[in-house]
Amino acid sequence: MIQTFRDPVNPGLWLILAIFVGFALFAQILVMLGIMTITPANQMPRTTNNRTPIDYGNYHYRSIIAKIHSSGVTVTTVKDAIKTYSSLFNVGEKAAKPFFNNQFVMSTLGLSIQDTKQVSSQSFDSSFWGNISDGVAKNEAKSDEICADPNCSKSVSAFDFRCYQCRGRFCDSCKGSGLNCPSCS
Repeated sequence: MIQTFRDPVNPGLWLILAIFVGFALFAQILVMLGIMTITPANQMPRTTNNRTPIDYGNYHYRSIIAKIHSSGVTVTTVKDAIKTYSSLFNVGEKAAKPFFNNQFVMSTLGLSIQDTKQVSSQSFDSSFWGNISDGVAKNEAKSDEICADPNCSKSVSAFDFRCYQCRGRFCDSCKGSGLNCPSCS
C-alpha cells in the first residue's frame, strides 16, 4: 500500500497487486485453519444431471418397444409377439421375426423362445434396420398380380403404375401418360 503513494505514474497497479496478495494471504490462513480446502481442477466433483444418456445403438429398438409397452397387451413368447405386433412393421412378419429374436428386445420385453426356432443372435447395432432396407431395395415384396390390360400378361408389383379411377395395376408399356389408364382416359 505504501508503494501506491510513492509511485506517481501507476498507483492503481500497485493497489490491485496489494489487494491480490491480501486475498491470497487470507485464503492461506483459511486453509491452514481447516476452514477451506483446495482441490485440483481435474478432481473437482462433477455435477450430475438427472437425464439418462441416450443409447443410440438401440434407439430404434426402444421406440418400437415403447409402442409395445403402451399397447397394454402382454405377450410372453417370441412367437406370440410376432403374431401380435407384426402390424407395427411395414413388411409384417418378415420384419417382426428378426426384431423379436434380437437378444436386446427379448431381454427388454422378457420374452422366451418357446416353440420357435431361434434366429442367430443379432448384435445391438443397426443390423435389423439394414436388413429391412435391403429387402425394400431388392423389391422382395412382389405380388403375383399381372397387368390389368387384357392384352398383356406381364407381372406387376405394388410399385408399378396404378390407375386413379379403376385402381388396376399396369406395367410400364401399358400404363398410358396420365393419372388414368388408357381405357379410363
